[in-house]
Amino acid sequence: MAQNDDKTLTSGTTNRLAIFCFYDAQGHADDYVRVFLEGLMPSIRRLVVVSNGKIDDESRAMFEGFTPFVIERENEGLDTAAYRQVLLQVGWDQLVKFDEVICCNDTCFGPVHPFEDVFDEMNKRPVDFWGITSYAATVLPSGEEIPEHVQAYWHVYRPSLIAAPCFQRYWETLRLTNDYGENTHRHEITFTKYFQDLGFSWDTFVPRDKYAGMTPYPLLDMPMQVMRDDHCPVLKKRVFETGLVMSLEHTAGQGARQALDYVASSTNYDTSLIWHHELRSQNVTRLRQTLHLEYVLPRHALQDSGQRPRRDLTHVRSAFIFHIFFVDMLDETLRYVRNIPEETDIYITTNEEKIARIDEAILDAGITRRVTFLPVKNRGRDVSALLIAAQDVVLSGRYDVIGFAHDKKSSQNTRLLGRQGTESEGFQERLLENTLGSTEYVRNILSLFEKNACLGLVAPPSPFHAIYFPTTMPTDWGPNFENTVTLLESLDIHVPLDSTIGTTSAIGSCFWFRPEALRPLFERGWEYEDFPDESHMSGDGTISHAIERANGYVAQSQGFYPAWVMTDEWASLEASQLRTLLEEFIAARPQRYVEATPRETLLSQRLGTRLTYVDSKKVAGRLGSLMERIMSALPGRMAESMKHAAGNANVRGRWAMHRLLDNFQRMTRH
Repeated sequence: MAQNDDKTLTSGTTNRLAIFCFYDAQGHADDYVRVFLEGLMPSIRRLVVVSNGKIDDESRAMFEGFTPFVIERENEGLDTAAYRQVLLQVGWDQLVKFDEVICCNDTCFGPVHPFEDVFDEMNKRPVDFWGITSYAATVLPSGEEIPEHVQAYWHVYRPSLIAAPCFQRYWETLRLTNDYGENTHRHEITFTKYFQDLGFSWDTFVPRDKYAGMTPYPLLDMPMQVMRDDHCPVLKKRVFETGLVMSLEHTAGQGARQALDYVASSTNYDTSLIWHHELRSQNVTRLRQTLHLEYVLPRHALQDSGQRPRRDLTHVRSAFIFHIFFVDMLDETLRYVRNIPEETDIYITTNEEKIARIDEAILDAGITRRVTFLPVKNRGRDVSALLIAAQDVVLSGRYDVIGFAHDKKSSQNTRLLGRQGTESEGFQERLLENTLGSTEYVRNILSLFEKNACLGLVAPPSPFHAIYFPTTMPTDWGPNFENTVTLLESLDIHVPLDSTIGTTSAIGSCFWFRPEALRPLFERGWEYEDFPDESHMSGDGTISHAIERANGYVAQSQGFYPAWVMTDEWASLEASQLRTLLEEFIAARPQRYVEATPRETLLSQRLGTRLTYVDSKKVAGRLGSLMERIMSALPGRMAESMKHAAGNANVRGRWAMHRLLDNFQRMTRH
């Protein structure tokens, strides 16, 4: 035994038992768990792994590489019950033979700093139990008082506490629950004060009072500072999983991005461990929001990759594929082709009969470099051109990064809706400027891929101006969620999808990507007959629209993240427009709905006012029957008004069901 009379421990002791609790919905332990245990093992003598649920064979083999004591149990009582089971099975008489018993779990990445440093410091502290961090005493908005307590992801008990009958009775009589909130109240929140009141002493590695007045939860709200200034060895997964709106409740939303950047730049911890776990377990759009994966790159200056001389990007093997259909737009198209760097190979997909004219226009424009033409059939437009005609280029293995763009003329669609051509022209400019804005900008994109090994795809954000607003806000799915799910399942891709939030995919099909990130999409073996003929391409909901929305999720499935990218000039426009729209939307709300924080304001909104996309083909029958019944019960004037509202709803693209019902409720009140 290394515990001294004053409760400190002899320096260098490793006589510890660690109980590591694990849970994963798919039963798979990602590599970050292995690295966590590798960092812990030098400081302990025995490890028990207890999984709340079944684990796959690969994970079991990994755990058994550390210990023969691997327990699988039903997820009853959550982590608290798992710890309790092991404590009682080992027995108090055996537990007191260890200098310390650690109860820890898989909710942290680490160690970003050595665990040995933590143990060396805490060995000097004369305490009965300790942790890495504490949650400060606070009063919740509900009025509930939360006492200061050691956070339960890392509890360490010494023999002076383990041998106490009150400690043993605590665990033997602890009531278990599957409710996370109730479990937290029964154990984590109350444990520290309960034993402190009984005369036991405790402390934490991160100073308990340092962040008083700033936040009760520095590990969540100030993760970078806790790691940088206090050498905290762990980074909570929750930093990346809380969500941006929740983060804005108490911070400026910068914590997750700062924490990831700090780990990448100032520690030896491999951030790919974080990326791979979060990409497997999270919706990628939520991850983009939390980590602010919107890259703003200079249009007229080269940004240093941090690895090689600024202009030497020849080692990044790159190509650009441009699909050309409208020969009357060649002057505009070739203006962007000129921006492709000399070191980037150029491919043009087009119809066979247009190749000679385009080749002549290229020479007339003074472009003398080699251009390779890839003939296409006029079916499936730009999407089939990329997936079929350019398949061999993408899968050749010759390129690290590939870009794709196409010409676009959608003014005919806006005319049919009584809109101006400048609306679709703005979309086209947005796509091409943020894909091929300048030669320097393209090189900055290549540098971005070089610097970020887990980056799989970048594309301009979806448009939200004019007629595009109701098709991309609040989501850009339209009638394409189910067909996108079907497509992904056909590729054996299963990632978290959510129809209530938008995609992080290349809407508009202009983007840069790693071939490895989209390999399943290109290896599917597409044929032109998989795409509708030209007479059926004007509507939404086709396989092309599903592919357009799937690419970000395909990248996610391969362990890469998708992101937005913009030139600094367009980002300036975007920031100003979004700020103005936010101000106008908030100003349009009744004052009683504007609360103290963004989250509280959102929660105060009526559920019925959220715009929801409705596929009219699927609900037409039920809705029509419902409307007939409603209007048959209304006076003539009100029935005509409802018919007019229904007609307007259809023109707006089937987005207004909630507003239609609101109109009905408003009329029936008068």
